[in-house]
Amino acid sequence: MSTSLPPERDRAIAAFLKEAGWGDGVRASLGEDASTRRYERVTRGDETAILMDAPPAAESQPCDEHASIQDRIRAGWNGRTRLAACRVDAFVGIGNHLQSLGLSAPNVMAFDVEQGFCLLEDLGDSIYAREIERGADEETLYLTAVEALAHVHNAPTPVRVTAGDYSWPILTYDELALTTGADLFPKWYPGYDSSVQFSGSTARDFEDVVEGLSRHLAALSGTLMLRDYHAENLLWLPERDGLQRVGILDYQDAVSGPAAWDLAMFLQDARRDVTPDVHDKAFNRYLDLTGIEEETFRRDYAIAGAINALRIIGVFARLIGRDKKPRYAAFLPREWGHLKTNLANPALGELRSVLTHAAPSQLSEI
Repeated sequence: MSTSLPPERDRAIAAFLKEAGWGDGVRASLGEDASTRRYERVTRGDETAILMDAPPAAESQPCDEHASIQDRIRAGWNGRTRLAACRVDAFVGIGNHLQSLGLSAPNVMAFDVEQGFCLLEDLGDSIYAREIERGADEETLYLTAVEALAHVHNAPTPVRVTAGDYSWPILTYDELALTTGADLFPKWYPGYDSSVQFSGSTARDFEDVVEGLSRHLAALSGTLMLRDYHAENLLWLPERDGLQRVGILDYQDAVSGPAAWDLAMFLQDARRDVTPDVHDKAFNRYLDLTGIEEETFRRDYAIAGAINALRIIGVFARLIGRDKKPRYAAFLPREWGHLKTNLANPALGELRSVLTHAAPSQLSEI
């Protein structure tokens, strides 16, 4: 195939596919996602499969389960935030767990942890966001997805998951991981918008408030937090039944963490507007299915949503400034809107005060 891959990587993929029985397949690039992974669709007659190419050398090592806080800080981003990096055994193991719950994670035909290859069932191209753009009923898709999410959260959280001979730990999404994400906001956003300033007492106040909120989230009872559950990572599979109509992708970084994070990630989408009525129906369906007390959960949902919004705004500012990807500017107004909505919760009064001082042009009306 025509490819920009290094020749040795291309040969390694060909050898992996041959070993998996797909050596005669025709390969077509599907591009990269927001990480260092890239994907190909492999066609063999009337069959197709998806190749995940996740070269281990492309990222720093994943978080070691026995690492101390200082070890994690020294290890860098993946250590601080407890990411799986390019470990395909994390993807395979968590996918196995989701399938054990009766959910539609893609079947794995073959994988190679050391080389970073995985050959997956092709679930198609019916991404939630695209299907809704084409006229699919948003309410049906969102209620089904929130039912699948509640099913995951209601199940016991595994301590470890297995992928063949490999065992992958489900780590806790702790205070360090939460604060590291939120800290992207003061680190990167002022470089994008000079009207936002963090210095002196404002920077210290932000750090103290975020640490307190993160400590609160980290102390909550944990569930299997899929971490990146949103309309670009879900597929609509109407030919299947029940919860299996939701195809789930990009779950390799799952951790044990607050249930509110996943719901906020899903309903406060950075890339599309969720209809307010659908948001409320999905939120209430989740409460009904999990039995969580509403007022307490609304507080935690706002806190998780605010910490996540700070993280995402920081990520987008970094993509625009450092990585020269200006298209992410189009998503910033929506994410600021999510942050403002969350800051209206009384539990976020201190954060609202700090941010109003640091970013008056954005938050003066709150």
